[in-house]
Amino acid sequence: MKIWMPYLAAGTGADVSTQYLARGLEERGHTVVLQPFSRWFEPVPWLLRAVKPPEGTEASITNTWNGFAFARPGIPMITVDRLFVLDPALTPYKSPLQGIYHNTFVRRFVTASARRAEVVVAVSEYTADMIARTIGVCRPKVILNAVDTEFFTPAGRTGAPNGTRPICLLHVGKPSRRKGADLLPPIMKSLGAGYQLYYTGSESAFSEYGKPAPNMTSLGRLSQEEIRDQYRRADVLLFPSRGEGLARAIMEALACGTPVVAANISSMPEAVDDHVGRLCPPDDIPSFVAAIKTLTSDDKIWQQHSNAARQRAEQRFCLNRLLDEFEALLAGVVAR
Repeated sequence: MKIWMPYLAAGTGADVSTQYLARGLEERGHTVVLQPFSRWFEPVPWLLRAVKPPEGTEASITNTWNGFAFARPGIPMITVDRLFVLDPALTPYKSPLQGIYHNTFVRRFVTASARRAEVVVAVSEYTADMIARTIGVCRPKVILNAVDTEFFTPAGRTGAPNGTRPICLLHVGKPSRRKGADLLPPIMKSLGAGYQLYYTGSESAFSEYGKPAPNMTSLGRLSQEEIRDQYRRADVLLFPSRGEGLARAIMEALACGTPVVAANISSMPEAVDDHVGRLCPPDDIPSFVAAIKTLTSDDKIWQQHSNAARQRAEQRFCLNRLLDEFEALLAGVVAR
């Protein structure tokens, strides 16, 4: 099957998910035309309506923010929502301008894409519920997001450091209030010198969310290989985000056998529970501190959670499962 996958290259996790899906479908014998466009089209996606699809295209896979602009007669379209920014739970963490842009423009874009698509796909059960409830369309089909569990693998070590070195924590994601960047300094101050947090992004980008604690170290921008090494090195992924579609960082950490401490909100319970880490009340700093200490206080406890994390990723978030579901969906929409 020839599949057109146009997208706006924004340098986010959505790009990575799109690229993984395209590569996987190609490896299964499909012809995939992955066509990136400048992110400057984001506020004006209708300007892309004149783009011609590749000759012989049988189906397209788009993003809900701009999918309507790529809808073409005779070519069935699947549109995917990876982070539903109209979720009311995210409102407190937006600037006034973001709120206006999302409610005035993105709402129209997403609604138009949903109405033009043969199928709307959401990457989590939570996202599907929010889309149906907020913009009044049929509940999307859920295809859980996935990661390459053959690339993201454990390092083979056993046990937490048990006093031989500081406990190594990792935070992955662009610094923002939604991601809980403002919670990291107080959490690390409470944990103290026996714990060290490494976080992606620059210290300057983080600065507007508070001065980093002394036991916080910036990693800058990392390649996929480098971020895998950091997951393998970390004892716990610290992820106090206040809202996610289905966070790649959580799935990648689980695949590497790294237990996760996350906020009990949005889609996080679909990936994290007491078997693979801990869920904490949102914004509850003492709860995050206690959860980290519990997971790293005993080698046996840490190893049990590490083994369960890898098993969770293999069973629920592997790329082959996602590809199976998309292939079946593509076959269905083309046959209609």
